Amino acid sequence: MYLKSLQVQHYKSLDDVSVDFAPDVTVVVGPNGVGKSNFVDVLRFLRDAVVDDLEHAVTKREGIQRLLQTYKTKPYKIGIQLNFSAYERDQVADTASYSIQLKSVGSSGYTVESEKAVSAIDELELGILTSHESVARDARGIVTIDDNPPGSQKHSLLEHTIIAYPPETLVLGSKLLGVEPRTIASAITDQIAAWNFCTIYPNTLKKPALPDRDSKLMESGDNWASVIKALKRSPKGREALERIYDAMRAVLPTFEEVSIQTVGSYLVPLFKFRVEGEATLASFDPVQLSDGTLRLFGILLAAYQLPRPKLLVIEEPEQTIYPAALAVLADMFKEIGRSTQVLITTHSPHLVQFFAPSQIRVAVMHNGMTHIRPIHPHQMEAVNEGLLSLEEFMTTEGLRPDDTENTSS
Repeated sequence: MYLKSLQVQHYKSLDDVSVDFAPDVTVVVGPNGVGKSNFVDVLRFLRDAVVDDLEHAVTKREGIQRLLQTYKTKPYKIGIQLNFSAYERDQVADTASYSIQLKSVGSSGYTVESEKAVSAIDELELGILTSHESVARDARGIVTIDDNPPGSQKHSLLEHTIIAYPPETLVLGSKLLGVEPRTIASAITDQIAAWNFCTIYPNTLKKPALPDRDSKLMESGDNWASVIKALKRSPKGREALERIYDAMRAVLPTFEEVSIQTVGSYLVPLFKFRVEGEATLASFDPVQLSDGTLRLFGILLAAYQLPRPKLLVIEEPEQTIYPAALAVLADMFKEIGRSTQVLITTHSPHLVQFFAPSQIRVAVMHNGMTHIRPIHPHQMEAVNEGLLSLEEFMTTEGLRPDDTENTSS
């Protein structure tokens, strides 16, 4: 199952934004300051709310007032809707959707005004739903759960009404007690919880790291040494490391591998390179390597980590990386896109050139509001006909969204 579309209202600079995603790689292109990071933070906010809880997600962002759009008269509600679709026959769900509306209360309070999750499977591909779950919550906190397909006359033991559900707590991911313990809307919960974000910077990777039991790479990369060590323990992990090493060798031909050294209570990765005329490998501490080398390795580690994320989000992967190495990253994104959905934000024409126009979404800002749309049809047609490349458009007139007449200043 992959994220098919996202609609957002009144979240930071996003007044009313609707974005369709490619099932493999989607690239959001735009200069700094147009709201690309705010768009990514909507997804991060939902992941934090599901993995931790809603209160943590709001508090982490300094309160609901910091999340509300600041434009003219500030609105008092935030709306988010996700739509999912299946990768062929993955049997998790053929279609699924989740929506939530948060209402600001007073100067700093908030409440969940509405929440709805629906997932369905048509196992026989005959247009007849064989599995269906609907969860709806209203402004009073009343939650109705029904696992009957629409039109079904059978009685469901899992049809519940829960009164006075906590106003600052998500129904999504909660445990349903009574008939059988289960996670409410588990398919959607598992999907969002498996989203991974990568904002790795070299200074973080140059610091000695304490051992960490979590095999999931932290967004900052703080536990990267532990993740490498964990990958070395299993055949699949070693295979993933070899994919990383192969990509590194495409940029640095003498690169061989990374080993983990224990220094006191810390773990220190050592990068090993071949030296012409010598039998032994030369070892380099991360502080001895270039920022570009470290960040390239960190992004590759995020991409090939196990278990693979359902969605991998990387902001501006081109930072500190030599432009010639971006082709390696682009190939990697396309490869993992077969099993992991990828979302990239960038302002690099050198990176954008490696993707199809249909994978590009253009971010612009007009009157303090972010707009994210596909490429303007005229530019799309010119690229498809080979008249100009995406890189040439970006370095000359710039990429334009398909509603330029409504968003240009």
